[in-house]
Amino acid sequence: MPKTTHEQNKALVLEAFDTLFNKRDYAAAERFWSPKYIQHSAHIAPGREGLFALVRSAPDTLRCENQLIVAGSRKNLPATCRLAEGSA
Repeated sequence: MPKTTHEQNKALVLEAFDTLFNKRDYAAAERFWSPKYIQHSAHIAPGREGLFALVRSAPDTLRCENQLIVAGSRKNLPATCRLAEGSA
């Protein structure tokens, strides 16, 4: 069964988050986040570099598990981030 556009988009988003938050491959993550990326959180520095800096500052044991939720035309990507066991 071939992938649909929806399935490809879901895989792309999940790959982007895994690349940045879990693999911390910043060079590869640049292909997913535009240099013009707008960061909407007041607690994170602006732009793609602000997001990357946030990830760089997190402990290496931090892992994020993502699940893309789609309801009609609305999409949500809640992330659960946790420290690996024994890393406190």
